[in-house]
Amino acid sequence: MPTAIARVSCPVCHTEFQTYIEQVLDARVDPGAKNRVLSGAVNVAVCPRCGNGGSLNLPFIYHDPDHEVALLYLPMESGRSEIERQRFAGVLTQQLMNSLAPEERRGYLLQPETFVTMESLVRRALEIEGVTEEEMQRSQDQRELVSRLLEAEPDAWDALIAENESLIDEGFFGLIQYLLQVTGAEPEAASEAGAEDEEAPVSAEAEPFRRLYLHLIEKHPVGQRLVARTAVVRIFADNPSAETLLQALVEATDTETVNMLVQMGAKAMDYRFFQLLLQRVETAETPEEQTRLKALRRQVLDRREVLNKAGQDLAEERLDLLDKLMSSEDPLKMARSHLSEIDEAFMYLLQTQLQEAQKLDDKPLLEALNRVVAVLNRLSEEAMPPEMLFVRRLLAAPDEEQLVEFLRENQPLLQPQLFEFLEALEQETRERGDTGVADRLALARQKAQELAGPMEPAASSLKAPTASRPAADLDEGQRQTPSGLIISRR
Repeated sequence: MPTAIARVSCPVCHTEFQTYIEQVLDARVDPGAKNRVLSGAVNVAVCPRCGNGGSLNLPFIYHDPDHEVALLYLPMESGRSEIERQRFAGVLTQQLMNSLAPEERRGYLLQPETFVTMESLVRRALEIEGVTEEEMQRSQDQRELVSRLLEAEPDAWDALIAENESLIDEGFFGLIQYLLQVTGAEPEAASEAGAEDEEAPVSAEAEPFRRLYLHLIEKHPVGQRLVARTAVVRIFADNPSAETLLQALVEATDTETVNMLVQMGAKAMDYRFFQLLLQRVETAETPEEQTRLKALRRQVLDRREVLNKAGQDLAEERLDLLDKLMSSEDPLKMARSHLSEIDEAFMYLLQTQLQEAQKLDDKPLLEALNRVVAVLNRLSEEAMPPEMLFVRRLLAAPDEEQLVEFLRENQPLLQPQLFEFLEALEQETRERGDTGVADRLALARQKAQELAGPMEPAASSLKAPTASRPAADLDEGQRQTPSGLIISRR
């Protein structure tokens, strides 16, 4: 989606740096956009020198096509006047409209809901997701409890936890796991470190979260249940087979773990798996155990049926998307706006449809499907690093003459960095045993160097960061965010 670059000055160390800013966020194109909006973490900058950071408080528009809503963040400081603020609103709305295929442009996009504070926008986004006021308050209470625990001495943790027992659930552990990930210590790694080495190295920032997490999984029933679930799931995950899946399911102690295993082990649930489960039922040592295993078998079958139905629904959704792409006025824009849906299921369906069209010799359908393939190839090229895109087109040249012509057309790119990249890629390809491609890369590098001729090593374009003025001395065209970062208007 459209992005721009902001020039920012750090108020702590006065370093100037550039950062990408998001202007249009679409939950369907980028599923991660929804989490960034719900957490209020949109357009956040961190100084590369001292680590100081915060929100840039810049306008953006958020689109959730599934709920048919567009939310426009337009803080009061986004313009010197109401006219300027409305101009921002118009530009962002137009950018969103332009990113969509004509048939996907809806009336609600022309009247986005507008918010002047991030808090009010986040609350509206949570409402759209069906999060109630009570759930919002509970989430806030859990965050406050984490802060209080981190501020308290470890000796006081048990008393604080007992006073707030109603807030300790799997969601609370999920919050701490998220904070561990943010600080660079994976929760799983923290758990293993605690079991094997209390002094396992972690960052100073992550250490308080790690100690709290280890305390909770050791002392609290919810934490103990989560650790037990991880151990059971690993029985299958570390060595996937029908036998290990059955063992893990038998050892699972709650519905969530069973459901997780059924989803993970869908491919292992063949005839042999159910034969093994039936044998386990028939050879149970006690009536109680036999009853439990029969209930487990029913639970597995029911859950598998739910997953199969979800798979059928997904296939229908992907088929509908394929039909839309084939009939769209602008299939490239439509593909961009459905990027997250062009997944393994979609590609499998597309391949199946191509094979069927070839088998039936249905030329109109084959032509329409190949147009979609061309659109996807273009999308793939857009996502490629420039060097890989260059190599892809280089290798597509059918003969040496056209190879040289392609290199002439792209002579400004023929620089030492490119030659080094081609040499490394050639060596890697040759080590994999793909001699044909490696030879073509060697020829391309030779011809490129001949065309480029002798050249001096490129001088570094990096400059030492310059100190900005103190926040009190802002130049005209600069403004300071609530977090202290100074943005230069360009």
